[in-house]
Amino acid sequence: MPSKRARRQHPTIIHLTLSECDMLRAHADPDSDLADMLDGAHVHGPLVSLELSADQLGEFLDAFEQTAHSAQNVVAMDRLGAAFARVEAGLTGTADPGWHKLRPAIGRLDVSRKQGQYVAFIHAYTRLHRRAPAESEIQTYFRTTPPSVHEMLKTLQRKRFISRTAGVARSTRVLLPDHEIPDLE
Repeated sequence: MPSKRARRQHPTIIHLTLSECDMLRAHADPDSDLADMLDGAHVHGPLVSLELSADQLGEFLDAFEQTAHSAQNVVAMDRLGAAFARVEAGLTGTADPGWHKLRPAIGRLDVSRKQGQYVAFIHAYTRLHRRAPAESEIQTYFRTTPPSVHEMLKTLQRKRFISRTAGVARSTRVLLPDHEIPDLE
């Protein structure tokens, strides 16, 4: 009898501003693991991305909420409380989509292997040619049909891995940071 594979848990990406991270560090309980989690984050200009497993996510949220409620001054309590509310809204799916387009708080990396390869190809092509690939070039690379490519691009856009401008050729942009883009096989 074939063994059942355990379903792989996808990591959760939490995005905070650099100032929110600094404030969390300054007000966190020294005995919590929050500082260690923040030390493992990736900094992208003014944004900080934390990649957390399901277990780490629970610990992070508990420590974040405790820090937001016990900060040493009212300004820190308000700012950390607002950041925690934004992260929580992202996890529960109740966030205002317009707000998250400007500064997403949560991104789940539930990308399939094929989706990852499309994102990797778009990223590599854009870096090499300094322009995004046309759908026909993606079709040629993956040896698939035009409708398949179009549907995949719509899926990637819906998951916010890429953005495209309707009616504008070669307007596809990868929205993931470089460290989250898989290698092109």
